[in-house]
Amino acid sequence: MRGRGNIAVLGLPIIIASCFLYGFALKYLTPDPDQYGIYWARHDWLYAHIIAGAIALLLGPLQLWLGLNRRTGTPHRVMGVLYVLAVGVGASTAYYLAAHNDYGWVFGFGLGSMASAWILATLVAMISICLRQVDQHREWMIRSYVVTFSFVIFRVLSAAFDMAQLGTMAERLTAASWLAWAGPLFITESILQGRKIFVRQPRVAPVEEPAEFSAVPQPAAFDLQNRS
Repeated sequence: MRGRGNIAVLGLPIIIASCFLYGFALKYLTPDPDQYGIYWARHDWLYAHIIAGAIALLLGPLQLWLGLNRRTGTPHRVMGVLYVLAVGVGASTAYYLAAHNDYGWVFGFGLGSMASAWILATLVAMISICLRQVDQHREWMIRSYVVTFSFVIFRVLSAAFDMAQLGTMAERLTAASWLAWAGPLFITESILQGRKIFVRQPRVAPVEEPAEFSAVPQPAAFDLQNRS
């Protein structure tokens, strides 16, 4: 039952990510300049960013499912390497796109911060497993994928802000660039730490201290009056 529950929980991000890639990201995987609009001047960077992000989006839930079910054989390791490489390429191209955006430095700083959180979480997860700290590795991989998925949340928030007609385009994108990753990471961290605080720990019977004794027997008392 636990395995089926993990499939249900982790399968949902794959479905959402697939819809996101099909409905939004894949339209940029074309040589047609009209599809890129204002991004045509940097379409090579955007192309690499989308490919790397798509790989990380689809591999992340599979990796989490394998790790949670203790299936850490060769497929898990190979996909882990691919995931780390995808994050590296995706974050590197994200830095360039953030530095060359059309909506101001605050928006670019939000995207750059998202890329930094992406790299940091993935790097700590990789270091943890190299040091054989499995529990830390799982937690940091969860954080890493939350940031990976924040690119989907960014588009959802942008669309929601557009429908609500909040502020200018630059203001809507800037708000989404920060909320998309900071909010989900805060919720994730609250859950991870809350489990440690509120989950009952198994009671351990107190260890009784051994009774004190003397290894050397005390000499017998002599009654000097009876010796006569």
